[in-house]
Amino acid sequence: MLLPSILFAQIVEIDSLKFLLNRPDDSLKAVILIDIYENYEQGKVLLGKEYLDQALELTNDLGEVTLKATVLLKYSNFYIITGDFEKAINYANKAKEFCEDINYFKGTGKAYNNLGATYEKLGKYDEAMDNLIKALNIYETIDDSSNIARTYLNLGLLYSRQEDYIKSLELYNKSLEIRKKLDDKAGIALLYNNMAIVNYYLEDYDNVRSYFEKSYEMYVEIGNLRRQLMALSNLAEINNIIGQKEKALVAYFKILELEKELGHKGELSQTHILIGQIYQSRDDFYNSKKHYNLSLKIAQEIDAIVDIRDVYGQLAEIYKIEKNFEKALEYNEMYAALNDSIFNSDKSRQIKEIETQYETKKKEQQIANLENEKIIKDFKIKKQRNFSIFLIAGFIFVLSFLLILFAQIKRIRKANSILTYQKKQITESIEYASRIQTAILPPGDYITRVIPEHFIVYKPRDIVSGDFYWITHKDGKTIVAAVDCTGHGVPGAFMSMLGFAFLNEIVNTNSDLNAGAILDQLRDYVKKSLHQTGKKDEAKDGMDIALCIIDAANGKLQYSGAYNPLYLIRNNDFISLKADRMPIGIHIIEKESFTNHELEIQKGDVIYIFTDGYIDQFGGPESKKYRLLPFKEMLMQITNKPMNEQKEILETEFAKWKGKFEQIDDVLVMGIKI
Repeated sequence: MLLPSILFAQIVEIDSLKFLLNRPDDSLKAVILIDIYENYEQGKVLLGKEYLDQALELTNDLGEVTLKATVLLKYSNFYIITGDFEKAINYANKAKEFCEDINYFKGTGKAYNNLGATYEKLGKYDEAMDNLIKALNIYETIDDSSNIARTYLNLGLLYSRQEDYIKSLELYNKSLEIRKKLDDKAGIALLYNNMAIVNYYLEDYDNVRSYFEKSYEMYVEIGNLRRQLMALSNLAEINNIIGQKEKALVAYFKILELEKELGHKGELSQTHILIGQIYQSRDDFYNSKKHYNLSLKIAQEIDAIVDIRDVYGQLAEIYKIEKNFEKALEYNEMYAALNDSIFNSDKSRQIKEIETQYETKKKEQQIANLENEKIIKDFKIKKQRNFSIFLIAGFIFVLSFLLILFAQIKRIRKANSILTYQKKQITESIEYASRIQTAILPPGDYITRVIPEHFIVYKPRDIVSGDFYWITHKDGKTIVAAVDCTGHGVPGAFMSMLGFAFLNEIVNTNSDLNAGAILDQLRDYVKKSLHQTGKKDEAKDGMDIALCIIDAANGKLQYSGAYNPLYLIRNNDFISLKADRMPIGIHIIEKESFTNHELEIQKGDVIYIFTDGYIDQFGGPESKKYRLLPFKEMLMQITNKPMNEQKEILETEFAKWKGKFEQIDDVLVMGIKI
């Protein structure tokens, strides 16, 4: 395959560059030294540091300002790669100042980009954003397409870190558009990989798989085996997660070929375990044992103790299922012995390290004690001499402090009294607004009359809510909507009042009921009422919604959604109707009209619509979001229970998951049984 030739070409290139160092021209030498470092930068970067040091020494002597700026930027790169972020920032700032002095705009942009990338790794997102925006402004001024694409990529990664996945995708797409024009295949492949990861967090698994496949195909085209391995591993994992076991197997077998070619024995051992687990999940114990034993052979060759232990555990489980209890016991004992060995080895090493640290500290302390005896004696003499002075000064200071404190307490009490009164007034106003908001929601007896079997889990985060449910009955059809307005609390409540009024007007004034058309008209109403034109600084408020029209008499269902999907469970079959990925309001990527889904329904079908508050709630033992997959699984488990019992389970699960965490958003889940 391509790897040996690629490595050989890189070695030849470095050797050729080293040969050129014999030239007498020091400026040329500096350029060559930078080129040699850049070759090492993509691999064993530590080996390249000496050439970077030589380049810096030469450029200091030469006074070549542009070359000096380039070397400083390379130092920043080096320390980003090696993880010394303080030095990376220091060199990036030096490079920035130097480039600004000589009006080297491209270098200034690169310095800002390096600062942005470093602050992102440190989790300082405000500083990262500030520097990346400055880099982008410079690149746009000098029309540097390649670096504009690079900065969009970094900004997309930054938004992804902050879980703003829609904005992240928007920036990745901008970068992708430029990369395609430049025919930058390596950049395109990396973007496809990053876009797949973002879609994974959005739980759009079709796009995840599609982007990983594109990334893999692109890396195959450019001959980058290590990147192929990365993309294939991601593809195999996502196929495994979503239950596409056959496709996962195909990917894992390709991974085996690449790992053999690259000589990655450690990864080979683990891939055989993953293949074995897939076969085991399908009760194909013959193939499962085959791959576990292949893994075991490799793991024993390279002394990969953890892999050996894991294989023993898997084989013990298989033999137990096959009722070969003698073999199961044998492998279980080997697993336990190895597990204890690993545990004891780790513990012994940790204890030894602690003992060494203790002994070192003890010796250091003994030396310090001897050295400090004289200092302590001198200090006691000075202390006695100055005690009286300190006592008088301290008394004066405390007295002054108490006088100031009493005056401050008086002012604080007065301010608190005013604040308490103001808070009471505001709270009473909001509570009154809550009564108004509750009054416009459909009454319980009306909902029961229109939908005999239903439940509504409705938990505003604050006194008033940005989520609301809307139900009406017209021409023998029931129209139901779960709506999530921008924000929560008072701002969200204002939007919800608008949404409620608009839905009433749209449905009451239209004779032909069409779910997609209702959302189109609702979007127009919101844009007009908020004066949204798409300008940069205007409000981007709007709504996410799932709206369905149920025609039970004729067995028909219409659904249209803005971000919020609809789930239908029938005889334990799970049907998901996807929403359009744009809100009710202004949006950067806006389709002409919302999709109107139509579906046959039958008695006993259960429909679920909801906003994102439930699945986005932080909690659980790992302090993570609840997420969509566990939510789907829970609905599948409870769907056959009575609707009031389903509501109790959902509320109990939410409270249990949330635990000590604050509720972060309004929560709305609706269930309807046909």
